[in-house]
Amino acid sequence: MPRFDRNLYATAANRRNVEPNSVRWSVALCVLAVAVAATTLGFSSRVTLLIEQGRPLHLAVYLAIWGFSATCLFAAAIQPNRLIRWFWAISLSVSAAASQFYYAVSGSELGPFDVVSLFQASHEAGRAFDQYAPAAIWPAAIFLFSTAVIAAFPAPRKQAWRRVATLFCWTPILPIGLIGGIVVLKEGGGSQGMPQHFAPLAVSAVTLSKIYARHEEAHVASVDAPANAPAVRNIVLLVDESIRGDYIDWRPGNPFTPEMAARRDRFIDFGPASSAGNCSHYSNALIRFTADPSDLIGSLRRNANIWQYAKAAGYRTVFIDAQAPVNKNASRLQNFMSVTETRDIDRLVMFDDVPVPQLDFELLKVVQEELAGPVPVFIYANKNGAHFPYDHGYPADEARFHPTETEAGAATTQTLINSYRNNMRWSVDRFFGEFLDNTDLAHTLVLYTSDHGQNFQTGRLSHCTVEGADPREGLVPMMVVTQVPALRKMFDVAAGANLARTSHFQIAPTVLELMGFEPATLKENHGPSLFDDAGSTNAFTSGDIFGLFSDEVRWNAVDPGADYLEAYARTLGMSLARSPVN
Repeated sequence: MPRFDRNLYATAANRRNVEPNSVRWSVALCVLAVAVAATTLGFSSRVTLLIEQGRPLHLAVYLAIWGFSATCLFAAAIQPNRLIRWFWAISLSVSAAASQFYYAVSGSELGPFDVVSLFQASHEAGRAFDQYAPAAIWPAAIFLFSTAVIAAFPAPRKQAWRRVATLFCWTPILPIGLIGGIVVLKEGGGSQGMPQHFAPLAVSAVTLSKIYARHEEAHVASVDAPANAPAVRNIVLLVDESIRGDYIDWRPGNPFTPEMAARRDRFIDFGPASSAGNCSHYSNALIRFTADPSDLIGSLRRNANIWQYAKAAGYRTVFIDAQAPVNKNASRLQNFMSVTETRDIDRLVMFDDVPVPQLDFELLKVVQEELAGPVPVFIYANKNGAHFPYDHGYPADEARFHPTETEAGAATTQTLINSYRNNMRWSVDRFFGEFLDNTDLAHTLVLYTSDHGQNFQTGRLSHCTVEGADPREGLVPMMVVTQVPALRKMFDVAAGANLARTSHFQIAPTVLELMGFEPATLKENHGPSLFDDAGSTNAFTSGDIFGLFSDEVRWNAVDPGADYLEAYARTLGMSLARSPVN
């Protein structure tokens, strides 16, 4: 009888076990590599750039970071403990998918200043998703694929290897810390082309820590009473949402803004102007905090806010936020407004359960109520305007331009402009028709602008672009309405001298001068007003305005007098050249 060789049997059994496991590992590694390649943004261009610039050391470091990150991703995938593996699978896949979604929407990688913007506008997530939902298909697929690849990766079978893998379960933190350190050293840069399973997490962690750790110098506690008497009893600062300065048409009977054109003599039009920022929160903060563009970061730290000046001048202060119904933040404060700031606001108005198309008209009721009150009042009102999705901002039966984005089921330049024109006709043109016809403005000055403009190019953000922002994002209207003869004359002269040359930065000095504060002091601390020469250089900020990473501010050039109208807008009959001056 043949002798049973136990060692030979064990060897054969091990071969049968090892070979399939080796095949599984090979396949899993290939699929993991596919997941990394599918999420890679900017790798080849950065490698090419470093080669062309003759920087071998930088190239070696960059490739080493990639190799190290890939090793740590592998360490996450081989975790024997399923709970740990699923944690990393979901966390890292969310990072990769988020970067893909942001890239699809904006055409650029997620950077620190994008995180600041997204953090401040987090309450707008629902409306943003409604606008950009079609772009979420690929990121969703990336998330599912990446999660499945990491979660299903075969774990080591040998106990020794399993123990080693468990000991290194924390290693995916290292690339996050490494990339985060680079971002800090590069003052907000350096994250481009990095592994997307880690880079967005690193950028977000560093940026949010900067936001929460930032120690702002307190604004001055008090403002002395102005030397002069106020020039007008009531001041209303209307800051609209997403209104382009070149989309208001003054031609009689035009189909775009006919009610405003019919009341042309009521407006003092400064023409298109440049915004302070290309994001709602930046522009509103820069106006409220009375920033000086010549020393932006420093002035934000030392200047009093607009409410403190208004209170010192004897005005009742009122803030109206028509976007509050979609703001799900606990405090419902946005645009960098703090609880401390609200202490100088006598009445803070937010709306609940109001249909989006009616928000601005509810705002109008509050303005009319306050202007009819017994005391002088300063009102700062944030309209809802043409906030995306544009088709949500007007009644369906008010559509005049077709096909809309909703009708076409796609966001093209044509459908975006059609929906935008419908929204503007309702929320701006109809609004001003009712405002001017039904409001007593005998002792009031109204200053109207928008927080930022809009870019209708598909594949790009409509606004809030940090790097390489389109000039249209900073193109806004600038108008004044008043029945006070002396003020009417002053603003007529100013508009004639500064047509299509003004900026948001001139709003605060103008308002404060009307409140009675000394013009020379205002110009020194806040820059020129609308009554001063606006100069010939216009620019708006994008990204960080508080000096989180650097004292350098990103400025983007815009020429308010240039013709930025899109080709499709011209086919509708729009023409900037046909807009009459005052």
